[in-house]
Amino acid sequence: MTLQTLLHNPAYAGIYAYGRRRVDPRRQDPARPATGRVVRGRDEWLVMIPDALPAYITVAQFEANEAKLAANRACAEAMGAVRSGPALAAGVVFCGRCQRRMIVRYHSRHSKARPEYVCCREVTNYGAATACQLLNAACVDAFVEAQVLAALAPAAVEVSLRAADQVMAERAELDTLWSQRLERAQYEADRARRRHHLAEPENRLVVRQLEKEWESALTHQQKLREEHARFIRTSPRLLSAAERQSLTALAGDINGLWHAATTTITDRKEIVRAVIDKVVVAVIGTSERVQVTIVWAGGATTCGEIVRPVQRLEQLSCYSQLLSRIRELAGQGIGASGIADRLEAEGYRPAKSGKRITATTVRDLMRRLGCPAGRVHRHRPAPAGEEPGPQEWWLKDLAAELCMTTSTLYAWINRGWITVRRESDWPHRLIAHADQQELAELRERRTRPPGWYSRRLWTGNHSPPAKPNP
Repeated sequence: MTLQTLLHNPAYAGIYAYGRRRVDPRRQDPARPATGRVVRGRDEWLVMIPDALPAYITVAQFEANEAKLAANRACAEAMGAVRSGPALAAGVVFCGRCQRRMIVRYHSRHSKARPEYVCCREVTNYGAATACQLLNAACVDAFVEAQVLAALAPAAVEVSLRAADQVMAERAELDTLWSQRLERAQYEADRARRRHHLAEPENRLVVRQLEKEWESALTHQQKLREEHARFIRTSPRLLSAAERQSLTALAGDINGLWHAATTTITDRKEIVRAVIDKVVVAVIGTSERVQVTIVWAGGATTCGEIVRPVQRLEQLSCYSQLLSRIRELAGQGIGASGIADRLEAEGYRPAKSGKRITATTVRDLMRRLGCPAGRVHRHRPAPAGEEPGPQEWWLKDLAAELCMTTSTLYAWINRGWITVRRESDWPHRLIAHADQQELAELRERRTRPPGWYSRRLWTGNHSPPAKPNP
């Protein structure tokens, strides 16, 4: 018997149960009689007798353990156990498009884990071409952290304590009503029992009718007790005086406690799960704008909008305004560096996680717009007889022509997509060959989305053969 089997066994709580596992004929293999067993829910057990066996824990503890084990399951429907990954809102993030729970996917960059939230159920279950949503986890976690700290601030705690007092008063009224209902049900059951015992056995019809009334009163009483127990389980737990005093004392330095070295990421995740039921995220189109809705444990909601990093400038919601502004500033004779400073002052941000749009990015955009970039690459003269020909390029010039970085050109050279030759003397620079047809092919490659070649390999459509470099 494994530990998991022991924890799920009702005998551990003193419950005798029969019919927990039964054979499903649809799943049974005729050649293997022991197959096809299915675990049934508690409401489908054939026999369940509490306190029939020696108990190691109470029934309430057993039910709490069952609920905790179900919540810690590593499946899409469950929140999952709290782990040590850096994703703060892991387990509570839901997709705003399909309403499914999003998973956490980690990437390693500079020996540091970079999490992202992905909704890939359409891909895994139905073979969709792309994920429903994918966004960097850092922007979502920063928003969630700010909202949680604001909710745990001293003023918010004071308001919450007042709300708890109001809930406590309402709870006291409900407890009084429940006590009266239970007392009334007990009185009706006792009255029916006394009437049944006072009846003469010879009056069979009367005894039978009184027995039905007694049984009906007992059934109503048992149903009322179950409803009361369900009400107690689903109602929020009331704070004791010691807990209220401790909460008020700790509220003075919530931010310091949150960022303390002794507070682990696991502790922060536990706090997030204690106060938040779900975080619903919805990316607006393919832009950098993301709508976030936090559903708190009490049912209240907080809505906001955050900015996520994207792959290309074209995905920015303000891309057309950005181009218009660059064209306007370039028409005033301002250089790329000056335009970058003006854009930063006006609140424009880059596609990825940088703090500002750089002068290099501005020059690329100016070339796309046909504006003079204000900078010409000056190259050291090549050895005699090795100068670039009519259809040859220095790599920086080719990168400027294609509006891309030289690092991407080096990657394409390694893949054999660009034909190059090398200088014979130091610094042995590369000279690329690209006529008009090859330039058109390279521009087409530039527009292809990430993962395009990998998908073609899986679908059987291979890319054109690479050109060998000398």
